[in-house]
Amino acid sequence: MGLLIEGARLVDPDIDICGDILFGENIEEIARKIPRSGHNVVDGSGMVLMPAFIDLHAHFRDPGFPEKEDLESGARAALAGGYTAVNLMANTNPICDNADVYGYVMEKAETLDLIHIEQVVAVTKGFDGATTEHWDELPQRVRFLSDDGNGIQSSELMYRVMRKATERGLGLMLHEEDSGLSKIDYRLAEDVMTLRDVYLAEHSGCRVHFSHVSTEASIEAVRRAKRRVSNITCEVTPHHISMADSDYRVNPPIRTRRDAAALIDAILDGTVDAIATDHAPHSDEDKRRGAPGMIGLETAFSTCYEVLVQSGIISLQRLVELMSSNPARILGLNKGYLKKGMDADAVLVDLEAKRVVTGESLHSKSSNTPLLGRELPAAIVGTIRAGKLLYRNEGRL
Repeated sequence: MGLLIEGARLVDPDIDICGDILFGENIEEIARKIPRSGHNVVDGSGMVLMPAFIDLHAHFRDPGFPEKEDLESGARAALAGGYTAVNLMANTNPICDNADVYGYVMEKAETLDLIHIEQVVAVTKGFDGATTEHWDELPQRVRFLSDDGNGIQSSELMYRVMRKATERGLGLMLHEEDSGLSKIDYRLAEDVMTLRDVYLAEHSGCRVHFSHVSTEASIEAVRRAKRRVSNITCEVTPHHISMADSDYRVNPPIRTRRDAAALIDAILDGTVDAIATDHAPHSDEDKRRGAPGMIGLETAFSTCYEVLVQSGIISLQRLVELMSSNPARILGLNKGYLKKGMDADAVLVDLEAKRVVTGESLHSKSSNTPLLGRELPAAIVGTIRAGKLLYRNEGRL
């Protein structure tokens, strides 16, 4: 018995049609009409079904800070936002720099069996900016390394790290910030570090992903590099394209309207590969003390749909590419398209619906978002993972 979605608008980067889709362990069939017999049937008329979203950059605070978020609450927030795969950063407590912490996350994720989890491992031991011997004990399953908000300050170490990562088939996800320059100018701190790592990535051939690019100069540096080499990818966040000139504290900071326009231009010309949330749960007390970050899994699609698709800047198909197909390619997952044989992960959306973001409506343990009280377009109606409807918006489905 499979899950049959009837009469939906089916959208991925290659198709935009109305029809039925049958989910089993994988996507089994797509057709104008599929017989109902023996299947669980969901009426998708008036709704859009897309490949489920994949987040390249999120923080679930587990282990270490379960009062902010844990793997279960983070996974349920992801499902409510239409995500079935999330790539987690290493700034847990203890830091994910060894097989034990990595194994804890992966085993707990498998036990919960809610979403697909990828866990990033620290580039340097304890984020010390110097030691990489712990790489020798890492499981082969590890795909990416990152020191996240700390960055790699030493140019010599970064060069050696890129060479070592290339030899071992590992990718790097880079938070670009020169900590010395941050004391003077946050913009300069990102731009200088981005330019350095663009050159080192070109020279080393290392697979490098630039996280949450936020400035006009940084995205231009990435654009120029991508014209020359194929080992570089990048992401932008919903808040950096939608909240220009806001003083809400995130890292990297919200920039100017000119920067936001430059990021959107880079989405248009294909420089930007993905949109990632940088979902960063904090307590109210953390935010009062100035902790940078905001949650984003449950509002990302609506925000991007409003800013990019409703405005006529890009098509819905291009948004699927940014939120699903390209992230799947970067992580090496069998997801991101509505094609026979692909993983049976999808999201059902009502594009005509509107919703108000409230603390009570959020599935995350945290509510640190400037979007509280905002009305957003498009509602996630249901999220399917491995052929099962794991999230259902009770008021709409």
